[in-house]
Amino acid sequence: MMGIRSKGNGRKAAPKSEMPALKVKLRGKDNSALTMQQLGEGLREAAETLKQYEDGYRIKSATLYLTMIDEHGTPVCINKTNELTIYPYQSAAEEHKL
Repeated sequence: MMGIRSKGNGRKAAPKSEMPALKVKLRGKDNSALTMQQLGEGLREAAETLKQYEDGYRIKSATLYLTMIDEHGTPVCINKTNELTIYPYQSAAEEHKL
């Protein structure tokens, strides 16, 4: 007799946080597409805005979803998985506050 297996690896899912994730939205003027420069400026502005919380809070993780388009407005992928994972570099001096 075959048992019914549920999807997953048998571990229970972690409880959902009571507090929803902070949502940061970047939009072009009149909802137009952003240039890469505008995206960078918006991300820097978001980081600068969040800097006021750095003494008491940390970011557990951040996932940024970008809908990339070509000059004709057609969605594009930048690689096979259409995914980038970036680990920000922190020097030993920064890590130990030297």
